[in-house]
This record gives sequence, C-alpha cells and structure tokens, in this order.
Amino acid sequence: MAFYRKFNFRKLAACLVMLSAIVGFLVMMAPQVSSADDTIALTVKGDGVNKTVQFTMDQLKAMQTTADYTGYNYYPSLQDYRNTTGVTLKTLFEQAGGLKDSATTIKIKSPTSTYAYFTKRDLMDLPRYYFPAGENFLDCSEWPPAGRSEEGAVPVDAMIAFRNGGKIIYGQQSPLEPTCCKGEQMEGLLPGCTIEVTTESLEQWDMPWAEPDSGTVVPGTEVKLHYGDDSLWHTRIYYTLDGTEPTVKSNIFNISYPTFRPEFNKPIPVTGDMTIKARAIGLGRLDSEVSTFHYSLGSLACTVKGAGITTPIDYTVETLKAMVQTQAAYQCSDNGQTVTLNAKGVLLSTLLGQLDVSSNWQVKFIGAGGEEYDGGTVQSLTDQQCLLAYEVNGQEVSDVSGGQTVKIQILRNLNSGDLSANRLRYVNTIKLVNVDDEVTIDQVRLLDYSGQAATSVAPGGGYCIETKMINDVNTAKDTFLIIQVRAGEDAGAASGGKIVGYTAAQTVVDVDGCTAKAEFTLPDGLSGKAYVDVFVWDNPIDHNLLGNSNHDLSFDIK
Repeated sequence: MAFYRKFNFRKLAACLVMLSAIVGFLVMMAPQVSSADDTIALTVKGDGVNKTVQFTMDQLKAMQTTADYTGYNYYPSLQDYRNTTGVTLKTLFEQAGGLKDSATTIKIKSPTSTYAYFTKRDLMDLPRYYFPAGENFLDCSEWPPAGRSEEGAVPVDAMIAFRNGGKIIYGQQSPLEPTCCKGEQMEGLLPGCTIEVTTESLEQWDMPWAEPDSGTVVPGTEVKLHYGDDSLWHTRIYYTLDGTEPTVKSNIFNISYPTFRPEFNKPIPVTGDMTIKARAIGLGRLDSEVSTFHYSLGSLACTVKGAGITTPIDYTVETLKAMVQTQAAYQCSDNGQTVTLNAKGVLLSTLLGQLDVSSNWQVKFIGAGGEEYDGGTVQSLTDQQCLLAYEVNGQEVSDVSGGQTVKIQILRNLNSGDLSANRLRYVNTIKLVNVDDEVTIDQVRLLDYSGQAATSVAPGGGYCIETKMINDVNTAKDTFLIIQVRAGEDAGAASGGKIVGYTAAQTVVDVDGCTAKAEFTLPDGLSGKAYVDVFVWDNPIDHNLLGNSNHDLSFDIK
C-alpha cells in the first residue's frame, strides 16, 4: 500500500511539471497587454555609457528633483523657471552605469524630432547656475541690461524637466548667457525621449569674420561681427576690446535675431587704435579659434558736414586713396607765377556721390584756421573737376596751419582768368549748405479712420492727417517728417495753443514724390479749432528745412 501511494505521487508531480510548461508556453504565445504606466518614456543608450537603460514615467518621477533656472532668449528677454521638477542627467547617467571617460557628445531627440547635439562639456562639465539677482528685468530695453549679477548664484544640474511635455533645461554660466531658445532647450521630449551618448570626434565652430576687415579706417567707422549667414542657431559671437581672450562672460555681439530686435546687435565704433578679439561659442561643438581684428585711424584728410548729413563724416588720407583715383594737371598761380600742378586725389563728385547729395547745394570750404571760402554749387564744382588732392607734384600734401597738419589741397579748373582761385590751401572741412527748396509739401488733408475726407473731429475721436510731398530734385530724398496738431487758447494758423497730437518719422521721398499718413486721437475736453503744422527736415538733429513748412490745414472740434 505504501508503494502504491509513492508511485501515484511521482506520477502526479510529473503531470504538474508538464502542465506548468504548457501553460507557460501558452502565456508566451499570447499577446502582451501593457498599461500606460509601462510605456517607455525615456531611453539612454550609446557607446558613451556603460549600458542601455529605459524608464517609464513612473520610474522617472520616482527619481525627480526640483530646481530654479534662469536664462535669456534671443528676443532678448529673461526667462525664469521657478520650481522646475524633473530628472537630472547626472541621475539618468548613473542608472546607465555612468559616463565613459571617452564620452564626448550627448544627443537628445523627441519621438518626432531629429537629434539636437550637445557636448558632454556643455551639459555635464561646465559649472552652471541659477542667477536670482535682477529677475525683475524681464524684457530688455537695452543690452546689457542693468541689475543682473552673480550675487546669490545657485549651482544647478541639467535636467529633463516634466514641464512643456518634457524639456531639456540647464543653468547659465554667466547672468547674461542666452540659454532659453527652443533650439537649445528642446520641448515635447516625453514620452519617447532618446538620449544617446557617443564617443565621436567633436567638430569646432568656424571663426567669426568682421565687416570691414582689419585696416585703417576713418574715425567713427562701425565694425559688424558676423558668423556664417548670421543665424543664431546654437552659436553666439563673444568679443573683447581689451586684448583678452573672449569667454562666455565677454560681450555678446549677436544677442538678438536680426529679424527680432536688430538694434541690440550694436556695431562697434572705431574711435582710435583698436583690437577686437572674437570667438564663436555655442552648443554641440568646440569653441572656435579666436579671430583678431586690428583697426587704426589714418591721417585725417577732411570732414564733410552740413545739409543731408546727420553727423559729420571724417575721411582719412588712406580712405581717399582707396577710392577711385584721379590724376590730372591744374593751372594755378603761385606768387604771381603760373604753375602747373600735377595732382593725384579724389574728385569731389566721387566722394559726394556716395552721400546722395543734391546738385544744387552750395559748398563751403573751411580751412584749419576757420577761414571760409565759397565753392559754388555741387554741380559747378563737378563741372570744374574739383579735386581733393593728397599728392601734388609727387609730394604728399602736408601743410601746417593753426597747429593742424592739413593733408589735402582743393584744386579746380575755373573759366576765369584768376588762376589763384584754382588752388585753396589749408582746407580740411567741406560744408554743404541747402539754399533751395528740395521737397514741397503739396497737400495736407484731414481724413477719418476709414480714409474719407473730414472737416471736423469730435473730442476723443480718431482721425488721420495725410500729406503729399513733391520731390524737387532728381534723386530720392531721405527726410525727417514732422506732423503736429495744435489747439486751445491762443492757437492760430502758424503758432500758439498747445500740441495735442504729434508724430515724427524718417521718410524717403521718391523722385516721383510720396504720400504720408499719421493717425491721431483727439484728447477729450477740447473745443474750438485745431491747426496742423507739417515740417520736412533733412535730419532730426540739425533741423535743416528741405522746403517751406505747411500750415494750411485747420479743422473744427465738435
């Protein structure tokens, strides 16, 4: 009986083993059903880590930490990410067995994007911080903005944040570093993010270039720095003026996209001997080699100022020599003797042709001692082949007057018998004077916002002033147009009252003329009559009129 029981037990055990194997096989063959929590949210792989690891969202949240971040975008404006929750790259790489010593590149992609490249140095090795000082300066009115400093800096690690559908986020190396553009802090990474660490060789950013290049320039020349096609994708130009090597804490030239706020990418004025060192620094590659540009000011030849010129323009001898050169012989009088001067220089018409001047402007030549000579019109001097001579009879011009060394002579061919007038010495300033109307304000009209003619405006109502301008010269004119509206006690056709509407704008009047419009809103509480003044200046600084002002339009307030 005992033997019978033992036999059946063994037989039953064998059957159970076989049944278990069959059930296991059937389970393996059946479709697998995964819950949402089992979806792979992030994968770390590549030959730069010791093993491939994958994480669900629940696993990522179990490793989460919280930190604050700051950074600028390319508008530029300050971005502030408080209480950001996510998983640091350091933690993720620890789960992958650590980074290999040979790791160089960290590539990150979302399920729908291509890889974005970062160096290991970018995200893991460089010290990065949250900078709380100056957080009230969100939208910049100037660059660099006031108030930002390293005071209170807090070290932070790069992380995959849970905000914005999964975002790579990291700190700043300096308080002004732009780190918050979409191309650099990718969004929409989770779930499905892939981080690949590789040991591939790193490329290097190209060197920046300058416009103009190194050389002798006139005072006030503005140098623009460029990188490639001026795209800011991952790349910035840092520069110094003190001879030191540029770093991420140096001046940034291209802080804004040209299509955003180009006025922030300020050219560098050359006011003396200057050395600019520039370097391209960005993500995903090694910093570029340093480009060095040297600038010096040459010997001042002349200054051109007056009508049509916002600020005086200085020309050096070296600048003149780089222009189209003219060699010619001029008959002049020297101590009562007729002499022939073989001169080399630049025709005045060549120089003024670059400045878009009017042929009917008057020209005044001013010597170093302040003496002034009438030169006639631009057209007459063109006809006389007026030459800015920097070399006469094979010798460089170098005359001393009033403690200044003058580097040019003015030579011209006159039809009169006074040969002494053909030669003006000690001249270093050319002044342009506008004596005739160049722009006529032809018609000024009152319109409503729909563009229909109107005769009155209600207090608090909107209206439009339209003015037509006729160009009286044979070239397009860059003008400064002012339209103002006066009303109130003592307001009259040309003066009095107070200004209740004002606009000013730089306007180009084409050869065929143009029409300009300005919209206003009339303040509440006004009554009586309003008067419109229209002025056309050559620039907003000198206020030289290009034509008669217009005070023809008035309208009722009712």
